[in-house]
Amino acid sequence: MPETEHTGDEQQPLNGADQASDTSPDQLSTGHDQQPNTPLGSSLLDSLLLAGDYAGRFWQRFKHDNVTPVRIASHAALLVIAALVLVLSQVKLPDWKAPILAAAPSTQEANTVEPSAPILVREAVGGSPLLESGALLRGVVPFTQIPDRPREGVITYTVQLEDTVLEIAEKFHLNPNTIIWANLEDLNQQFFMEVGQSLRIPPVDGVLHTVADKDTLESIAKKYKVDVEKIVSYPANNLPNADATLTTGQVLIVPDGDRTPPQPPAVARAPSAPWRAANFVWPTYGRITQGYYSYHPAIDIGAPLGTTAVAADEGIVAVAGWSNVGYGNYVVIRHPDGYVTLYGHLSRIDVSQGDYVARGQQIGAVGSTGRSTGPHLHFEVSTGGRNYNPLQYLP
Repeated sequence: MPETEHTGDEQQPLNGADQASDTSPDQLSTGHDQQPNTPLGSSLLDSLLLAGDYAGRFWQRFKHDNVTPVRIASHAALLVIAALVLVLSQVKLPDWKAPILAAAPSTQEANTVEPSAPILVREAVGGSPLLESGALLRGVVPFTQIPDRPREGVITYTVQLEDTVLEIAEKFHLNPNTIIWANLEDLNQQFFMEVGQSLRIPPVDGVLHTVADKDTLESIAKKYKVDVEKIVSYPANNLPNADATLTTGQVLIVPDGDRTPPQPPAVARAPSAPWRAANFVWPTYGRITQGYYSYHPAIDIGAPLGTTAVAADEGIVAVAGWSNVGYGNYVVIRHPDGYVTLYGHLSRIDVSQGDYVARGQQIGAVGSTGRSTGPHLHFEVSTGGRNYNPLQYLP
């Protein structure tokens, strides 16, 4: 049993104050399993004595550490600066509120936070495009396919440097005659193109006809050797029937129309053809079966099938392949002085695009591919976008 000291009618542990004096404030107990049954006055007096003892010990430690007012002021200043930094930087201190289970989000959070739950898509049942509810399920299409609809109206094309009638016809999948017929009023005149010139490009092979006085659908069809129904049924013409009234100046598209003159005019030798330092060599040998005309800007050289075809002069092969506008297998050669020669209806091609060919080098063989009535070589000469009579450049 510990020794006790009497301070009246009550007993107080002798070592209570000593224990408090030997124990640092950090080691003091903050609670007890059992509270002694003491009067209220004695308990208050003991508490005051204990607080005074704490204050005395704190003052002794304060003096021993040599804590000066300057140090206190510096620490206080640091605390003030830290508080200002927190305020100015608007740093939010953590919320120490106890968490509430299953708390509902605020209205602002509900509006700003995206839901994490996945979006459920109802799948079709049993491979059927119908849902259980009977609704039609639209299939997932990863891309949109735009159909290639044919052009129905007339457009314009601006002639570029080194353009030829054949190249323009190839670009729009038309016969060269269609380009010439749409842009040349008098077929007895030579067709010329200039850089910057605007050409009318029909949507299909045939003729563009401008309605004149007393024109009827029957007379137009007869003129271009087609049936009236072809003109009426073409959508861009907007004709209800064969008895439709025509307006003077109205432009009609005559599909598969033919403007070939009934009798070929005399061979046209262009006196203004540009001078060339050297003649071309004959691309093949044979009889000229068709001469140079305004609607046929070339010469056709008839020869047996398989006869050698050669380059008329040195140059680079610009085209070597199949033509979709009637020339069959053909080759186009660009020469150093700006001239271009074309060789059509070949039965065989012996060169490739980009090849350099020498003057007189074999490029293929005579044939009857494309729109041809028999074996021959179609030979064109052009420069500056204009075709010229090849006979003017051959020896």
